[in-house]
Amino acid sequence: MQESDLTWARIAPGKIVVATSTRAFLHEDTSAFGGPFSIPPEGPASLAATRFLLDGAVGAAQREGPAPPRRALTLAGWVHRLAGYFHTTHATPPRMIEAAERFEAEGRAALAAWALGKSRDERGHDELALRDLASLGYDARALVTAHVPETAAALVDFFTACVRGPGDPARSVGYAYALERLAATRTMAEVRAVQAVLPKGIDATRCLRVHSAAGTDADHVDDIVTLVAGLSHDERERITQAAYETTRIGRITRGEIARSDDDLSALFEPFRVARGS
Repeated sequence: MQESDLTWARIAPGKIVVATSTRAFLHEDTSAFGGPFSIPPEGPASLAATRFLLDGAVGAAQREGPAPPRRALTLAGWVHRLAGYFHTTHATPPRMIEAAERFEAEGRAALAAWALGKSRDERGHDELALRDLASLGYDARALVTAHVPETAAALVDFFTACVRGPGDPARSVGYAYALERLAATRTMAEVRAVQAVLPKGIDATRCLRVHSAAGTDADHVDDIVTLVAGLSHDERERITQAAYETTRIGRITRGEIARSDDDLSALFEPFRVARGS
């Protein structure tokens, strides 16, 4: 079946992302009968249109409302962020195995293969965050057990709901896309900026480097685009909705963090031990 260079997805009531092979735009649809996008397109979409569709959903979420405040880059803030990295990366392998089992039971071979591959690709990434925390002189396991950042908790809860349902577990693909797409925008300049706030001679950017443009996440984005392009319209739409919702969760919860650096430092102090290497 021929690929289409036009695809679309309803990401929220009254909001439709429309994508072609050259661009994406947000269509505000308030009609009672679905307007021009009431009849779903049939068959696969082109890779270019699929990429614009998913990126359009992520972009739509990022542009909603005023930008949330972001924590200044500090040592305490980096420890907080590493704890978040641990929780999101720790959840990925087991949840993706669960998703693969659901896909296999439903006869969705391509999605099952992707989920199993994803579980293997992400295995051990939580250990990178632990090594970074240990390098900074913390009992890493104890710290991440006691401290679950708000954003990470909300993301893992959403991911779990995508996998376990009710609903289509393919939504987990959209969750993964949103996080992989964000990671692929992190440059070595960001890695160097983090390194500049760390104690001299300490390497605590292992997890960031892997989840950046210098790591493998750009390839993972391409893999998801290829997978989603070959799915049905309904599956693409649900995946696109999940990418939009994942991005919104990250923005909303970031804006709710009110702890100062002093509060974070006091929170982490009981977990300090001899500095690692």
